[in-house]
Amino acid sequence: MAAGPHRDAETDDAKSAIGSSTDSRANPTSRRRFLSAAAVGSATAIAGCAELAGGEETLRVSVWSGNYADRFEEGLVTQYEDEHDVEVDVHRGWDDILTDIQNAPEDEPPFDVTVAEGNFYYYGRQDDLFEPIREENVPNADGIIDYYAEMRGTEYGLPVDGAPCTIIHREDADVDPETWGDLSSEAVADSEGIGVDTGFWWYPLYAAAIGMDDAEGAEEMHDEELHDDVLETLEEWNVESWASSGEDIWQAFDNEVIDVAQWYYDQTAADIDDYEGLTHTMPEETTGWFNNWCVVQGTDRRDEAEEFINFLLDAEVQSEWAETHPMMFSNEEIDYPEELEDDLPTTTEEAETIAFPDWEYLADHDDELSDAFSSIQQSS
Repeated sequence: MAAGPHRDAETDDAKSAIGSSTDSRANPTSRRRFLSAAAVGSATAIAGCAELAGGEETLRVSVWSGNYADRFEEGLVTQYEDEHDVEVDVHRGWDDILTDIQNAPEDEPPFDVTVAEGNFYYYGRQDDLFEPIREENVPNADGIIDYYAEMRGTEYGLPVDGAPCTIIHREDADVDPETWGDLSSEAVADSEGIGVDTGFWWYPLYAAAIGMDDAEGAEEMHDEELHDDVLETLEEWNVESWASSGEDIWQAFDNEVIDVAQWYYDQTAADIDDYEGLTHTMPEETTGWFNNWCVVQGTDRRDEAEEFINFLLDAEVQSEWAETHPMMFSNEEIDYPEELEDDLPTTTEEAETIAFPDWEYLADHDDELSDAFSSIQQSS
């Protein structure tokens, strides 16, 4: 999420997304520059595998790894293949998604469609890695909740799925956090401690900003003069577990290292019943990740790629998807399972309570905020 952003076992792979995206910006590799023989050989091998998998009848789709990919393949892929008589070749990845596209020949991209959370969507557009979306080929875009369509723009990718951040906490501990501000409370400070994501630093920082309540939503993150205040708020949290995966969070609870955690709704709702004595609370105001789906620049299956994204945007498809993967979805006609419907937005007004990271702004402060976050982690 993400990358990223933006997860359970798959977050292990995601922990290097920040480093790779930073490296990519520091030493940009244009697809239109001369490629080394090794890079050409690798890309040719990928193209060869696609031909063996079905050639012109195969649509190559890049998704996040781990249980995201498992649920994606088990439900959506089978349905799409049956309805469209095409084989979907799923590529699992994290930090390698953008670099794979960058390092491929211009007319031989490694896949036709890719997922991209806010970070990847921003940097992918800066490097011209995505084809413009032709609206006439994606009629289901008309059903997208306005807030999701407007928050990043949809010229190069359409918003489909994501998850808000939620607060996991121990039921028998003397804590009952309902807001991100409660992570600064005396009760939480006196608890065993807090677990936060270390792979995607922007989500803990946005949660801290929301908890400060000095500005609307997480606008503290969009005011350079307030960045130190946000960092100080996070530094004051009683963080005892810097987690790179959902497994790290669950293990920290099992080992009684923490009583509270910042994590992601989709993983939490899917897995929490496997752990005794834990519950979670969705704050009324929160942060989260959201995927824009993009057609990869240079694909010769642009029509089919847009058809696939149109499929992902269908209200019935998203409703069925939600039955097996507890995420939030973009179609305003989404029908969530009963256990999810009170937590996840179905209107612009409800979606506006989620402060998604704004990479148009964050990109100018990426390195300094990342370094400051790492410093807090190392000194804790």
